[in-house]
Amino acid sequence: MTPFVQAAAKAAEKIADRLNEGWLADYGRHYEIGAGGDRSAGIDKMAESLYVEALSGFGMIDSEESGIIGAGEARIILDPIDGSDNALSGLPYFGSSIALESHGTVKEAVVANLANGDLFYKSGGPLMRGRIGGERFVPVVRRKRATVGIFERAYGYPGLARRLLESGMKFRSPGAVALSLAYAHYVDFVIFAGPRRSYDFAAALWMCEGLEMIETESLLIVAKERDKVELLQRLALQDEG
Repeated sequence: MTPFVQAAAKAAEKIADRLNEGWLADYGRHYEIGAGGDRSAGIDKMAESLYVEALSGFGMIDSEESGIIGAGEARIILDPIDGSDNALSGLPYFGSSIALESHGTVKEAVVANLANGDLFYKSGGPLMRGRIGGERFVPVVRRKRATVGIFERAYGYPGLARRLLESGMKFRSPGAVALSLAYAHYVDFVIFAGPRRSYDFAAALWMCEGLEMIETESLLIVAKERDKVELLQRLALQDEG
């Protein structure tokens, strides 16, 4: 691990430890609208403070909650809690997304699943997976026989959702896109419908390097095989027509 990845992983461990101590009423308290356009919650603020403390020495932080924090040549794109609504509702699918960008290009990235303890990082080599607080990390290996895909914000494309079902494609819509993209090497496909924000995508989309991908203004499709992304695109275009 590089120093940046180590610092991000240590902060994720501190956040996970706090959450494991029990849910505090303040985590559910709502604050002002954050830089990303959503209303910040106490859990977002708690996680942001720990990441800022750990990462401020690596560059300027651009956080979904507070916007620009500090200064520096490098830019750290931070979503302290990806899937905040899941966290607030007690659904175990939420985490953190952290990307270190230099001259407009992501160089290092960490995505932590605070609900189940998975931690992914990439810093020039292969995408690695281990456990929050753990020491053993191994390269992510694609699963060839995945039977379930992920369709984030499926409610925004009911026609495409119906066509997927009619085509026999199973999918879930768990509500934390950075996590879903981090798992893209495992699942059958990942689809995201709607406008995209860098806070949600900077780290995990870079982790999808080597996978097949199609991007339009309103749709992102990621899969392991070209035939699959092209099939999904055709289904989406049928829906639009």
